[in-house]
Amino acid sequence: MRTWTMVMVLGLVACTGLGTKAGSDAASSASNGAFAGEWAACHGETPPDQCSRYVLLQRGNRICGTWFHFATGKEYSGRIVAHVDASTQARRTHVCGRKSVETNTECDDGWQRIDKPLRICDGKLSDSTRADGSCFAYYQSVPLADDAHDALLAEPWMQACLSGEP
Repeated sequence: MRTWTMVMVLGLVACTGLGTKAGSDAASSASNGAFAGEWAACHGETPPDQCSRYVLLQRGNRICGTWFHFATGKEYSGRIVAHVDASTQARRTHVCGRKSVETNTECDDGWQRIDKPLRICDGKLSDSTRADGSCFAYYQSVPLADDAHDALLAEPWMQACLSGEP
């Protein structure tokens, strides 16, 4: 429930269009990198609170963040860990959250190991690859409010993740 609340807060704050993180303090070290920020995919007439999204913080080659999807009238959310392989390519290595097609491990129970792509193509984020290996990017970058960034960065699991755990 706590994860869902955080995802909803981040999503709703982003929809308000409040400012983006631009400071040069220690917290901004997790804001650097091509993958850092909020990414949203809103298909058709999707209400903003039902758009799929990732909120990612990046420190060096380490990416930690949250994911949210709405499907079949239900909300699914969780956390991800990824490792940058190249400037626009990363591999998701760990995931947890509400049981769905994304994961079968609740965050309270630990992390599920995975090996899935995360790429940036033409300025958009992709979490899947077409059968021919080409990028299928549909997540658009959206402003991440300072308070949403700071709240995520303050989470104990995020501090551990950015420090290399798992």
